[in-house]
Formats: sequence, C-alpha cells, structure tokens
Amino acid sequence: MKLNQQIDFSTAQSILDLLPMGLYVLNHERKIQWMNKRAVYWFQKKNILHYGEICCYKEVFKRKRPCRNCPVLKTLKSGRTEHTEIKSEYKGESRYYYVTATPLKEGEGDKETLIIETVQDITNYMKAEEDLRRLNDFNTAIIDNAPVAIFTIDRTGKFISVNPALATLSGLGAEAEEKLLGFNWIENPYTIRCGLADCIKRGLEGEPFELWDFPFTTYKGDRGHYIHFRGVPLKAKDGKVEGLLCIIEDTSEKVMARIQSIQDAKVSVIGRLMTGVAHELNNPLAAIAANSELACELFQNVKDGMVDKVEIEELREHLEVIEEQAFRCKNIIKDMIDITKKEDFEVHEVDLHALLNELLGVLNLKKLKIRLIKEIADVLPHIKGDISALKQCFLNILHNATDALEGREGAAIRIGARITGNFVRVEIEDNGIGIHDGLVDKIFEPFFSTKDTGKGIGLGLTLCYEFLKRMGARIEVESKLGRGSLFIIALPVFQKSKGLNRLP
Repeated sequence: MKLNQQIDFSTAQSILDLLPMGLYVLNHERKIQWMNKRAVYWFQKKNILHYGEICCYKEVFKRKRPCRNCPVLKTLKSGRTEHTEIKSEYKGESRYYYVTATPLKEGEGDKETLIIETVQDITNYMKAEEDLRRLNDFNTAIIDNAPVAIFTIDRTGKFISVNPALATLSGLGAEAEEKLLGFNWIENPYTIRCGLADCIKRGLEGEPFELWDFPFTTYKGDRGHYIHFRGVPLKAKDGKVEGLLCIIEDTSEKVMARIQSIQDAKVSVIGRLMTGVAHELNNPLAAIAANSELACELFQNVKDGMVDKVEIEELREHLEVIEEQAFRCKNIIKDMIDITKKEDFEVHEVDLHALLNELLGVLNLKKLKIRLIKEIADVLPHIKGDISALKQCFLNILHNATDALEGREGAAIRIGARITGNFVRVEIEDNGIGIHDGLVDKIFEPFFSTKDTGKGIGLGLTLCYEFLKRMGARIEVESKLGRGSLFIIALPVFQKSKGLNRLP
C-alpha cells in the first residue's frame, strides 16, 4: 500500500484491530459507539451487536460508577487529551490500565463530541514495577540496618551514597550524609597520607582490594579504629568501571581482644617459665647455700687450727657439691638461652641414614636391655638441616624413650624412616609408660616434664620443637598412658637448587 493512497474504512478498521490496546469510541454519556477487536476480547464476548447502551466503566472496568479521575469526563470538560492510570479488581485479581481520552468531532456540523478512549493493560508492567520497588525497599532496608558501613563513590572518588553505619564509624553522626555526599575521598590529605587513596584508586581502575585490621582515624580525628575494608569495582555491562562499592567493618574490638589474648598468652608463658626457672634453680641454690655454710664453719676451724684430716675431706666434699650445683645452674641457664638462640645455626645437606645409624651406635641400647626395631628405608634422600641440632633433637627423644622404658619388661624402641612427598618421615616409638591424654599437648612447653625430679628440667623437647621449626621441619607426638609414645618428625628433603641456607 502506498503512503499517499487513500485508506478505506475497512483497511483502517483492520489497522485499529491490530493495535495492542482496547480502542473505544464513546459518546458524551460514555456509552460505547464502536470498539476494536482487542476491546471485544476484553469484553469476553464474541459478538456484541448492541453495545450502544453499554458504558465503558461497566464493561471494561467492571464498575457500577464512573472511575475516579475518569479521563473521559476530564476531556469532555477540558476539550483536550487526558490520561490516567486505573486499577480494577476482577475475580479477585488486580488489573492496571493506562487510559487516554481524546476528543473527536465527526464533522463541522456535528454537535455531539465523540471521545476516542484507548485502554492499555499495564498490569505486568505495574507488577514488575511493584516487585522492583519492593526489592529496592528490601535492599535499602538491608543496607540501612547493616552493622557494617556500606557506601559508594564515583569514578572521581566522590561519595554518592552512605548508610547509617558509616555515620557512626566516621564519627559524623547525623551530619554524615550532608558532610560526605559529594566529598572527594581520594583527594583528602588524611586518605592520601594513610595509604587508603592508593587502594581506592586501584579499585577505581578495576582491581578489587581487601584490607584487614587497617588502622583508621575518624573524620574529626578524635578516635582511632581498626577496620576491615573491602573495595569492589562497580562495572557496567561493557566492563567499564562506574564506581566503587566500599564495605567497612569496625574490627577494633576483635583486634583489641586478639592483642589482649596474645598478651595474656605471653604473660602465661612467662609465668610458667619463671615458675620453672625458680623451681629448677631453687634446689641447686639451696644445696649451694647449705654446703657453703658448712664449708664456712670448717674454714673457721682451719683458721683456729682445730681441723683434722676428716674435716679437710668434708670441706673438699662440700666444695665439690657447690661446684657441681653451680654448673647445674649454669646448664639450666644455657638451655634456656639455647631455646631462642643457637649460634652458627646453619642448614646443610644431611645424610639422614648415616646420622641415625651413628646415633644408635652411641646409645648402646643392648646394654640397657632394650630391643631395637629398625625400619629405616635402604635409600633415603638427603634432608636439609643443622646437623648438630638434629643430633641433639634425636638424642633428646631417644633418651626420653629409654627413660620411659626403665624397668619395663619387653622394652623396645622402633625407629622408622621413609620418604613422604617432599619430606622424610622419621618415627621414634617406644612401649614405655606413655603420657596421659590431658598432658600430651603440653610436652613441648618449657619446663614441662613427666619425669621424676632430678631426671630432667623439661627443656629437651622444647629445644627439639624450636630447632626443628627453624629448619622447616615439624614434630608431632601420639601417646597413650601405659602403652608408650610415638614421635613423628617430618624433615624437608634437600634440594640442590636451594643450596646452603643460613637461618636467623
């Protein structure tokens, strides 16, 4: 059909029938004079022959009275196009319509004004809008009531939204929105000085970031916080960064609790250490004091010329005890120093196979009536470690095993070694007295010992733990009271490319 071709009535009616809306021609009494097929469909009647007496509000909107804000009435009054949205209830379901009324005169001589009314069903649109509104309200409620600060900044670094939690965190209170919206955060001197500006700039370039326990000062500078700050770039569909979503949680209480916990643990360790030191030094010092007093009395006899050979011998014995106990004190102090510092601690390539055989030869278990069970693989890779520290570790564990087997029938020590991944797993197991379940976790603590007084000061396993940790190795223990103990040491395999290492 050419555009300049005259359109006959049947063609025009066909076009009107195709419109996705109801189209009505009403008279001034709002009675329907004509309707298109869409409108007929809404009537749910296939053939309507006498709709000239039907008012639109009755059939279309199922009302007994004209609709509120009826656009047809407005048009009859104003003489121009009017429109409104009308809600209608039908069979328990709400429907929404967008209604437009336009005046139409049939000809110059016609006295009656006809109204063209279009009715568009916008129910789905309104429901979608309502769902979006509810979703938006829900999201807004979440953000407003969130216990963490949530806000956004634009590409230039200016705040574009803030939530109430940020008002509290920033120290601005009710003024937060007024003070912050439009404020350029990355140009703020404090933000630049503390390093946040660089992180925010990276976020605005598309790189997410996360800062744990970052020290932060309030806007007014009167209060310090620790914060967990997460920055998430906000990207458009084309991948272009439009802004940055910022989430900040005040972690001050957690950090302070953690610091206090660490401090408490330090105090506890120091307390146990001091108690252990005092206990271990008290006995030799008491012996030194007693023998010194006796020696002084004998010296007085020597001075008075009243000493005989027996007393001279007693004096020598007292001095020997003093010397012995003094060296004992010295060794205790030396062991304590070795826990934190061992001079010339160096990591070398160590032949573990040769080292274990050498140590077993030194122990002479046969003389102690202890059966040795060797389960050492024929071929073991060399490991990395400080050889003197390794000797001390293995000897400490083996001496503990022999002490645990003292006086027991069928005493045996099993030593195993095999490769496991990048580590060589060494197992030293005895069938001795074992350790109570509740004490196993404490055996690496300083001055903890299950031995009788005088058989150890409880620093041997502490030294083992510290030395092995410095070598990149691990030590674990499994033990059952009355059934024995199993020590498992995982030693890193030596890798030639890494060569010799000097550890701090």
